[in-house]
Amino acid sequence: MATLPMPTCEQALDFAVSAIKRGESNKGQVALAWVLKREPKNVVAWLWLAECASDVQVRQECLARVSELNPFM
Repeated sequence: MATLPMPTCEQALDFAVSAIKRGESNKGQVALAWVLKREPKNVVAWLWLAECASDVQVRQECLARVSELNPFM
């Protein structure tokens, strides 16, 4: 049985964004969590996680992280 290659963070981020745009936030959140585990300073992933967060406090925490990482955003 052949194993599938691991996606790159960029591929996983693209998958997450596509899933979120299709209304599949749960799939997007899982992919974003995978990206952020590998790249905790990925501002784009934090922004998309804020976009799909259903909880206001989680959204604020994600946006605070973005501000910490890039104060010009």
